[in-house]
Amino acid sequence: MQHITKLILLLSLFLLNSYSFAQQGTGNSLKGDLKVHDPVMIKQGDTYYVFATGRGISIKTSKDRVNWLNAGRVFDSTSLPAWHRHDIPDQNGHLWAPDIHYADGKYHLYYSVSAWMNFNSSIGYATNTTLNPNDPAYNWIDEGQVISYKNGGEGVNVIDPNVFIDKNGKKYLVYGSYKAGLRIAELNPKTGKLLKPEPDLTTLTTSLGEGVYIVKGPAYYYIFASRGKCCAGLESNYQIVMGRSKTLQGPYLTKDGKSWIDNNYTVLLAGDHEEPGRGHNGIFAEGDTTYLVYHAYTRSANGTSLLNIKPLYMDEDDWPSLDPAKKPFKMDKFNKKLFIGK
Repeated sequence: MQHITKLILLLSLFLLNSYSFAQQGTGNSLKGDLKVHDPVMIKQGDTYYVFATGRGISIKTSKDRVNWLNAGRVFDSTSLPAWHRHDIPDQNGHLWAPDIHYADGKYHLYYSVSAWMNFNSSIGYATNTTLNPNDPAYNWIDEGQVISYKNGGEGVNVIDPNVFIDKNGKKYLVYGSYKAGLRIAELNPKTGKLLKPEPDLTTLTTSLGEGVYIVKGPAYYYIFASRGKCCAGLESNYQIVMGRSKTLQGPYLTKDGKSWIDNNYTVLLAGDHEEPGRGHNGIFAEGDTTYLVYHAYTRSANGTSLLNIKPLYMDEDDWPSLDPAKKPFKMDKFNKKLFIGK
């Protein structure tokens, strides 16, 4: 009887370990300080950096893309630019949804200046020559406001920036939310600001999406955005949606050929029981691998939003996929170089 009890105990432990391994294999394998909203990732030297929504814009670092540490903020209480309060007097330094890229010897950081349910939003811009705080040259320079609700399109919530630099060197700002949808405006590649004060705007959607992100593959421009409810813990049902176009300005189409202009979409990543809401993605590329970087409201963390990083693949019809049985997602070289700094 004792041998049978011992056998049952060993079998139970084996099944428990097998279950834990299986759960880890399908869940989030990252470790450390993972609490995050709206992450984007870039690399300098041997260090990965994640920038995210937070007071003064939160920063996390990792040496291996698995173990993450909190690493301060872009702006502390003494360095917050005064212009943040011009349109939103109650702006308290909580800055949203940054986007970062490397070009022309600098790191270019764009971010949202807003407040909950206050749509007098704008997009700010800061630069630095290094991301390493131990470098004597480390210094975030405020470049000021780029665009606001005053010139960013009627009714548009001017938040969630993403900067795209095309092969011809032209630079574009993509932004917006579910409130009047998503827009593209051309930037001056030398200043990082609008090409002209009253920009010519391209409408991508009229209500669909927030957290927009565009990359270029071999044959298509791919658009990613998030829809559904965010910021509600386990009640969130955020999901990442996608489309593609032969031109940057669109129209972007779904898998069944419907247009994003009419607020149609194809789901790339929906929630599940453990992570009911997944969204606000960035993209990162290194070597032959492209990664989807996003946050997920996680049941085992009591609904806290945690950092996730997953390899991105491409199916036989050239659509992004998270299925590792598919071929790697390939990004055009001119687009890919924005993710690795010097």
